[in-house]
Amino acid sequence: FVFHRTTPFSSRNAFNFLRSRNIRWVYAVQMLVAVAFVALCEWNVIPVEGMLVGMDAGTMYVVEVGMLAIVGIGIFAALKGYDWLLHHRVLKAEGEHRVQLYQVCNISRVAFLTFLVMLGVFFYYGTLENWGMYYALAAFVSSLFCLPSAEGVEIELESLLTNSKH
Repeated sequence: FVFHRTTPFSSRNAFNFLRSRNIRWVYAVQMLVAVAFVALCEWNVIPVEGMLVGMDAGTMYVVEVGMLAIVGIGIFAALKGYDWLLHHRVLKAEGEHRVQLYQVCNISRVAFLTFLVMLGVFFYYGTLENWGMYYALAAFVSSLFCLPSAEGVEIELESLLTNSKH
């Protein structure tokens, strides 16, 4: 779908633009990257297994609490940062640029959450403790809430295109 200057800009045109770019495919690719990382770690192609094993208890505690803080703050930052960008940057843009910024915000949020999933998997294989997989699971579940449905994208774009009061 190509925008022309003569084409009136509406939510239907914007939705077609997003459908052509297909955020859902980008989401699927990013999740497949995380799954591929798990497979590569499991088959020991990426040799991280037990990398952090053998540290004393104090150091291990600091690493575990640090990972919890990174993942917890990262999930919060990804979700709240998206909301902030949506209201402070995307709504201030005009027309096609608004839709492109919306798409970039969605893709970058899911990319950051994918990074957190991979970090949790790295921690899991590096320490051989279950906490890393819990962190990865928390980031993965958060990214599932970011997967836009067709109706959700259309409603959000309609509000973006008609409501620029924020």
